[in-house]
Formats: sequence, C-alpha cells, structure tokens
Amino acid sequence: MNSNNIPSSQWQIDDAGPEYIPQIRDLFKAAFKEEMSIGLWHWKYDDGRGTGVIVRRGDEVVAYFGGTERRVVFKGEALCAIQCGDSMVAEANRGTLSKKGPFYLSVTAFLGKYVGFNRPYLLSYGFPNARAMQLAEYLGVYAEVGNLVDVTWSAQSSSAFNSVEFDFESPEHQHILNQLWLEMAAEFVERTIGVRDLEYLRHRYCDHPELNYKLHLVDRKDNGGLLGLLVTRQVKDRLLLVDVVSATHTIRDLADFGRHLAHEQNCHELYGWLTEIDCHLVASASLEIGETPLRLPLGVYCEGLKAEEIKDTWFFMCGDSDFL
Repeated sequence: MNSNNIPSSQWQIDDAGPEYIPQIRDLFKAAFKEEMSIGLWHWKYDDGRGTGVIVRRGDEVVAYFGGTERRVVFKGEALCAIQCGDSMVAEANRGTLSKKGPFYLSVTAFLGKYVGFNRPYLLSYGFPNARAMQLAEYLGVYAEVGNLVDVTWSAQSSSAFNSVEFDFESPEHQHILNQLWLEMAAEFVERTIGVRDLEYLRHRYCDHPELNYKLHLVDRKDNGGLLGLLVTRQVKDRLLLVDVVSATHTIRDLADFGRHLAHEQNCHELYGWLTEIDCHLVASASLEIGETPLRLPLGVYCEGLKAEEIKDTWFFMCGDSDFL
C-alpha cells in the first residue's frame, strides 16, 4: 500500500511496520492521555494477531488505524474477523474531517486492504465512541449493525453457589470449558459470536500483560449443576462482568453469582456490557440498563457483507473488546 493510490495529497500511507511503533505509541499517548506499553502492543499485534496502517506527512506519523484478529462463528461458519481497534489522529490534524483528511485516509486504507469480499477478512467489528462512529457514518465507511448497553446490578450476598477458580493447566477444567463452549456455540448457530475456547481465553485473560482477571467455574449448591464460566475484574469499588462461557439459560444465574462476588470483594455493584437484543437473558428486577447505547459498526467501504446481513446478530460482552 502506498500513496500512489491517493490523488495529489500532503499525506502518505504506509503499512504500520516495526519502524513506526515508537511513533504510533507516542501518538496513542497524545491522543488518549495514557501510555500503550510495549508489552500491550506485542500482546495485541505480535505473531500475526494484528495489523495496521499509518498516515504520515513526511517523516511524521499523523494517524494510525489498527485491528486485531478474532476467530468467530458467523451463522454457523468458522472464520477470522478483524476487530477495528486503535484509531487515532494527531490533535493538530483532527479538524480535517473531509475525504482528503488523515482520519478518512487511515480508515479507508485499512478497510480497503483488509475487509470485504476477496480480502483477508469478510467481517469486521469494533467499539468506537459516539463521535468516531458518527464521523465514520458521515464519511460512508461504517454502518450500524446493533447496540451495546450498560448493564448494572447492586452487589448482593448469596449462598446458592459453589465456585472454583479456573485452572488453565487442569485437563479436567480444559474438558469442562470445551463442553461449555460447544454448548454455547450451538445456541448461536444462527448468529455471530466470538470463539470462547481455551486458546482464546488463555491469550485474552491469562496472558494479558497489564490487567488481572478472575475466572470461576460456577455451580448451584441445590443440585450441583454446572452453570458455566464467569470472568470478572475488579475496578476500584466496582466489579466488571467481563465474559461468560455457558448455555444462555444460565447467564442470569452467573450474573447473580457475580453479584455475590461483588459483595465478597466489597464492591457496591456488578456492571458490564451486553448486546441490547440479549438483555432478556439477564432480565430481573435488580437489573438496570443504561439509556445511551454504544452503537456497533460494520466496515462497508468495500464491497462485502451488507449491514442488514449482520444487523442484531452479534453477541458481545466487555471481554469481546481488547481494552476492558
């Protein structure tokens, strides 16, 4: 990819090779007011997990757009999707919002190379903030395919559950997880869901270089029936409901166990994200649903899947992002 595809412009486009990593990390810090550690960069992008493009003016990197692979099941078909994640533009160039500006060029260069028919990834997704989503829609590169909502429960003690921390090295736990994932995947055969197998959970939660997650296998005391796997992370005085691997009819019980964990850890509430169409899975008198949803995008710059083919098919929770 090079600037030969772009009409006369002050910007040049390149693949985000290793030589650009220091500038991209500097740009990340300037844009988001926090560091991206080299460990986090490697976790996201090494070993073919991720890729990206830069827009530069001379030797200065002024924009970056990157994504990471995710194995998914799309309406019963196993494939690799790309999560469009890191998108940033130098502050001095954020006012250039036309189709000649660095934001548009970074997004379209990425989508044009990677997403659509006859490209590496048929399916893309992401979790842009409201401003980025609105701009991408205005420029014609994203279309909305669903909503994520905030879900919150008050902490509450319960004596209904038994749990054990998940052991990644235990053959028994590995077998249990495999059965849980197969059962969950079977229920989403008409929809779209990210793979939640041992390989994924190990990289996403066990190998994360900065964040600490707790994974619990949970069952009910009254009948010993296994409910599933719950992933949480404590954030100050709140407990984040990160992920589940379970049959859909047990997700409400797993959330109740999460409320119990929150109480045990002196957190005042359990909270997280859930796709709006799946809120019925956790519906209860104690559930509060946020009023302003996060709108979910599909990259539509190149010929590929239509938004209506993806609309309201995704199942997402916080763990499907790469930053929570």
